[in-house]
Amino acid sequence: MLFNKTVGFTLLLFAAIFFSACSYNSGLGKKEVSIQKDSNGYQIMRNGKPFLIKGASGGYYFEELKSAGANTVRLYDTLALKQKLDLADRLGLAVIVDIPLQIKNMNYIDSDAIFWISEFVNTYKNHPALLSWMLGNEVYFPQLLSTGATKKFNAILDNIHRLDPNHPVSTAVSTGAVKEILAINLKSPNIDFISINVFGRINDFKSIKQLLFLWQGPYLLSEWGNNGPWESNATTWEAPLEQTSTKKAEEFNDRYINVINKMDDGRFLGSLAFYWGQKQETTHTWFSLFDKQGLKSQAVHELENVWKTTENVFNGPMIDQILLNGKEGWNNMIFTPKDTLFAEIALRNLKDDYHFQWQVLPEMWYELVDDDIIFDEPNLIVDEKGTSILFKCPNTEGPYRLHYKITNKSGYFATANIPFYSMKHTD
Repeated sequence: MLFNKTVGFTLLLFAAIFFSACSYNSGLGKKEVSIQKDSNGYQIMRNGKPFLIKGASGGYYFEELKSAGANTVRLYDTLALKQKLDLADRLGLAVIVDIPLQIKNMNYIDSDAIFWISEFVNTYKNHPALLSWMLGNEVYFPQLLSTGATKKFNAILDNIHRLDPNHPVSTAVSTGAVKEILAINLKSPNIDFISINVFGRINDFKSIKQLLFLWQGPYLLSEWGNNGPWESNATTWEAPLEQTSTKKAEEFNDRYINVINKMDDGRFLGSLAFYWGQKQETTHTWFSLFDKQGLKSQAVHELENVWKTTENVFNGPMIDQILLNGKEGWNNMIFTPKDTLFAEIALRNLKDDYHFQWQVLPEMWYELVDDDIIFDEPNLIVDEKGTSILFKCPNTEGPYRLHYKITNKSGYFATANIPFYSMKHTD
């Protein structure tokens, strides 16, 4: 990791993480990984055999990932890393391990950075589950190009290569990272492959190929899935409109079959779906392929179908649409605390064992809000049914979302939400 001097506690945190992990016993047998090029292009060789990455980015539910037909997991979090690597090895999963870097403060890296990364790499470099290192996620490379910080990045990169010649090193960029790709190509050519966090831009892969014209080496789709909040339509108060879990699942299936399965440019190393676990980003449901109880979304089912090339029918709950006072979220619905609101769900199937949950949560632009928050305004709900709800507009002025969730005995969940705004009239 690279550490900003102004946030020294991060160094202490990393030290705690490192010293809490047991050193790996190299005698158990490492698996050598390399990227080789022949007349057909590039491919990963793992233990002497071709290896196409097929998995997810996240860090949880390894058994479910293996059962779904995947072979790789990308880990962002180094907490309990040895235990996670050991579990992955037992299940036969390969692991891409992130080494986080500061995004915009590379010039403030102190001299301890290379030391700590060296200790980290030396601790885990011989683990048989290790596939590669991810040195930074969407690092701000234009700043590196225009300052001396590129030398610091390359010093760390070269040191990892020196300490661990048996595993390649990548770095992740976004699809809008034209300057970053150019900077990497010009200033950091020793990187083994580029990783691209693609999300909704995967449907416009022509533009991604244009981006990759600046980098002629191999690449990985390191984060793909449903559209991100930054790619979605939003209300006038900038609340992104989230699709239902059913619509997201359909996107996963379509994007894998029509884009990922057809990639044959000789440089494609594989793909990682996002996010294998539960994650708060704009909402607690936007990217989460699992809920906090371990239930799966329909997207997990669709990933299993495409990974295993099966066509099993989904038997869990499915939501087509959520309406508030008969309107969709793009209508910019603003109400007053005197208003009583009616919401309803359009289900694709309805079963006797469905359990329904309605929830009103405040939405904040600069704070994380998840489903553990207990909204402290009582008596909002007037009448609640399985597929509809009558509720009062909150008294406190501000942005809100009405959340809806269905679970049943299938082990899957379905979600939908819709934003609205409570505004008090001034007399």
